[in-house]
Amino acid sequence: MSQANVRSVEALKDFKKAMITFMEDARNALTSTEMEIRQTRNWLERDQLAYWKGQIKKGQEAVAQARADLHRRQLSQMNSDSANDADQKEALRKAQKRLQEAEEKVQRIKKWSPVLEHAIAEYHSQSQPLGDRLSGGLVTSIAILEKMIVALEGYLAIAAPITKVESSSGGGGGAAGGAAAKTASGGSDGVSTAAAPAAETAAAAKPAEGAAASDGNQAAEPGAKVPEGASASRS
Repeated sequence: MSQANVRSVEALKDFKKAMITFMEDARNALTSTEMEIRQTRNWLERDQLAYWKGQIKKGQEAVAQARADLHRRQLSQMNSDSANDADQKEALRKAQKRLQEAEEKVQRIKKWSPVLEHAIAEYHSQSQPLGDRLSGGLVTSIAILEKMIVALEGYLAIAAPITKVESSSGGGGGAAGGAAAKTASGGSDGVSTAAAPAAETAAAAKPAEGAAASDGNQAAEPGAKVPEGASASRS
């Protein structure tokens, strides 16, 4: 199982913000580029082409009109010794020049339109993967980062368990106290055991003392007759 060496949740947050900023900037760039491409294509293929085609039509009409004017001028001065048709010829020359310019513009537009389409196709082949990544993979990556941040913050919010560790000196003191108590109890048992024979001896001596006392009392009673032989033997 793979492990991540994450040392800062704030770094993940900053990285997520940077990814979001990049995604927004990249989308804006792609959108603006597409708008420029569309405007350029419309300007070239619609506006310019339509305009110069219209100029060709107007130029053809102007050339036809200039030729007609020149022809009328020449007919009107056919029998004149000093024919003057320079103005009509100059007007025809200018009309033909404008027509030629319009026709050249149309030819250039038709020439550059395929070049523009080829360049647009190459651009789309390079930008399309980026657009797909922005709308798919990058969004997924940002969502994964968000889940990681939430999980790590939840993990950090959990308080660490506090373990109560008993002091070794206290335990030793308890054991020593228990041993001392046991020794004291054992010592008392030894004293009582040693004192038991003396108590038994003292108890056995009490009847003998009682018997001697009773003999003394009998000897001390007044008026008692003691045989002479017995008294002599006792003395």
